[in-house]
Amino acid sequence: MALEISVDADLLILSGRLDAAGAIALDAWKAEAATVPALWDLRALAFISSLGIRSLITLDRRVRAAGQRVQVVYVEESFVADVLSSAGLTSQWPMHTDLASARAMQQGGAPTAPAAAWTGAAGDRYQRTPAKGLGRASRFQTAPDAPPMLVRFDELGLAFGVGGFGSDSADEPASALVATGQTVLVHTADGLTDLLDTVTPATTFACIAEAVRLELDDAERWDAQGDVTWGHLRPDLQAQAATAGNGPWAAGALAMWDDRPCVLLMFAPIGEALRVVALRAVADASTAPQAGGAITLAEAAAALARGDEAEICWPNDDTTLRAVRVWFAPTPTIADGGAHRLVIDAAEPVSDAWERIIRSTFTDEARVKLRRLTGGFMASTFATDTHDRHGRRTLPSVLKISPRAVTAREEAAYRQYVRPFILNNATVLMAQAVHGEYAGLRYNFLGITGAESQLQPLESLYVGDTPAEATTAIRQTLTNVLRPWYGQAVVAPVHPFADHDPRVLFTDLPAVAQEVLGIDLNAPRIECPPLGRSVLNPYHFLQHRWDALRGYTASWATSITHGDLNLNNVLVDERRNIYVIDFSETRVRNVAADFARLEAICMMEHTRLDHDDDPRAVLTQVARSLEGAIWTPPAADASAEPMLARAAALAIDVRGLAAQRVADPAHEAAYLLPLLEWTTPIVAFRQVARVRKQVAVWSSGLILERLLRALDLPE
Repeated sequence: MALEISVDADLLILSGRLDAAGAIALDAWKAEAATVPALWDLRALAFISSLGIRSLITLDRRVRAAGQRVQVVYVEESFVADVLSSAGLTSQWPMHTDLASARAMQQGGAPTAPAAAWTGAAGDRYQRTPAKGLGRASRFQTAPDAPPMLVRFDELGLAFGVGGFGSDSADEPASALVATGQTVLVHTADGLTDLLDTVTPATTFACIAEAVRLELDDAERWDAQGDVTWGHLRPDLQAQAATAGNGPWAAGALAMWDDRPCVLLMFAPIGEALRVVALRAVADASTAPQAGGAITLAEAAAALARGDEAEICWPNDDTTLRAVRVWFAPTPTIADGGAHRLVIDAAEPVSDAWERIIRSTFTDEARVKLRRLTGGFMASTFATDTHDRHGRRTLPSVLKISPRAVTAREEAAYRQYVRPFILNNATVLMAQAVHGEYAGLRYNFLGITGAESQLQPLESLYVGDTPAEATTAIRQTLTNVLRPWYGQAVVAPVHPFADHDPRVLFTDLPAVAQEVLGIDLNAPRIECPPLGRSVLNPYHFLQHRWDALRGYTASWATSITHGDLNLNNVLVDERRNIYVIDFSETRVRNVAADFARLEAICMMEHTRLDHDDDPRAVLTQVARSLEGAIWTPPAADASAEPMLARAAALAIDVRGLAAQRVADPAHEAAYLLPLLEWTTPIVAFRQVARVRKQVAVWSSGLILERLLRALDLPE
């Protein structure tokens, strides 16, 4: 099917295939055509390729050169519509599904009063078209001693003021700045103009000391009837503003200055001098102003910013402007630029890098309130309460900020292990952003409904007044939510000591134990006074024997495992729906690993160690749980303090559930090794009290003794 090209008065009709051959035909037609209609009917177009897109773009330049704007009629939800959208053209060209609306838009929409002639004080004549609206000027301002504010390119829109590109350099000088929504240009100290252009304006930032965003497309329009000097145009604008009440006014102009197209941006605050700046570039057919043209001020500025030799400059009174069109708002609406920016409500200071990540992941919201859920070893997780620009609450979500490498692992694990298996009780990845060494992931939780929905970590139930609910949630997580992982365990060769090496996350663990508690790394055993005996020294074992065992092979049941399943990485809502988060360590490993992780957390971090007898009580319970068959540990003594009894009960639960997943009950080491992996690092936890670190060291020694017996390895 070849491309067919026909013209019906002011309508260009394309049908058939706009492929490579069609693009050649269209280019040949354009070369011969005296004029190119601005109204395009693509409804009969069956196919379009990238070469066809390129031909349409060059055709659009011809239309713009004639001072008109393309209007496209197309079929929604078609292949051609998808290609135009992916090329970004549906956001650049007005798109219509019927010819009547396209014609109405081409003719300027609703009828307006006819243009009227007007003569300025120096005799310059203008054709003035009445306004459809007031126009708008939004001011971005910081306090005198405050640092510049971070503003996204899309939030700035068409603006000018003082600022920089938003780099991390604290000494980046503030300079004259012009923004177009996609490009920011800065007039540097050496008189040059530098620019930053982006295809992702919602995630690219400028640092603004002050700026004014102008929205003037509905303002009244002046078309000069000849050349005008800036020394004449400025007082004409000021005089007309004075007749409207001596308030603030704003204007923008498109003109030719020294044979180069330029855009002038103006704002006159009350009691302050007129602020004006010009942006100009080498002439181009797509940006050169034409009498009666349909290009808007914002479109012209955007085109100039990307043009050759774009520069920021300032007119003087003798500057001669040709082909002048002015958008003039003598009484614009004055707004706070903050209305365009996301409002971040956080209970703790937000660093520059984190602010960029937050603003880049909440691009459709007007306000976000952050409530910390966890402050883990490698990541910070927040529940978010968000509202749109109409004040309506939007979808609840969770934001996780962590080092880039951790986030990259989590994103990869999410796509490989979460989305195919446990999506209903996990997360939907909504957005992600990176800045410097940090990256953020924004998640939505499918089960959350209702305006008052509340998320809380499972830890708050476990340590609170509802331990039975916590136990139920833990069992539900291990037996139902994560069953698609654990229920498909397969026996495979593993290298247990390589897989469960605590030094992967805590690289200098033996040295930390030596520094914090004075552990002798050359002593095979250490004294444990609460039990009245010595235990194996786990840090001697790490330092001197672990590496030799990294090649040790066993055949254990393996499955996808979370890798960091703790009480802060399981969230519950007010309906006790369960959601699992934080998949940065998720991968295939020993199936018992997650179960042992929960026991280590509850026994080592949530038991009481305030009284003199508490260390002995905890260690006695740990020792008892390592006697006999480890899959059926004993309950705590009837007189045990509540949190110890709670931890002992949890150990009974998780060990019993783990026993259902391992390949053989004789594989006790499959549980003991991850239990050791998560107990030995507690000595490195900065927020943990010294007595708890010491109890963790002795517990690690007890676990190591039973582990070596289970593997028939010498002490």
